[in-house]
Amino acid sequence: MHFSIVDKASLRTEYLNKRKSLSRSQYWILSDQILDQVKTIDWNQFKTVHIFLPISKYNEIDTFSVMNYFTDQHPKLQVILPRTNFKTLEMEHVLFDPLLTILGRNKFDIPEPIYGRLITADKIDAVITPLLAFDKKGSRVGYGKGFYDRFLSNCRADVQKIGLSFFDPVEEVSDVNELDIALNQCISPGKVWKF
Repeated sequence: MHFSIVDKASLRTEYLNKRKSLSRSQYWILSDQILDQVKTIDWNQFKTVHIFLPISKYNEIDTFSVMNYFTDQHPKLQVILPRTNFKTLEMEHVLFDPLLTILGRNKFDIPEPIYGRLITADKIDAVITPLLAFDKKGSRVGYGKGFYDRFLSNCRADVQKIGLSFFDPVEEVSDVNELDIALNQCISPGKVWKF
């Protein structure tokens, strides 16, 4: 049974399980459909886009294919990757160079650049954010550590916040608070949701 208004903790559990239960073929089909939707957005409006790299054990969406699309089709678009600082619980933002950037894995098995030029948050035009679920108002449910809410609060007011989700939105997240930063749009396999 699915309730239309649900709290973040319940959604986290439900959507982690939904994502983990995807078969490999479902995962790749949905990832390809999301990439098709990514291609419908006019990326020429941005100079810089920040994109998360996937945690494979959580079946996160394959953003490497999105990065490859940017590199091939939008070579002027600067791609920025996060690097997590677990002491400060904040992220650093590293300019991605397709030829020079070397990725490693941090203690949570997240791929991230080992070194590279740091970019300040105010230089970023769009942020592609990870999430577990979202609602019809653009409220995003992440993993609950607050990394992205802290990061987005340091970005310009006009930064575009774009989610990626294998699943359609729930009606409403019940326990949104004033520190939660809503999405401008969310890309799902079937459509781009705009808020």
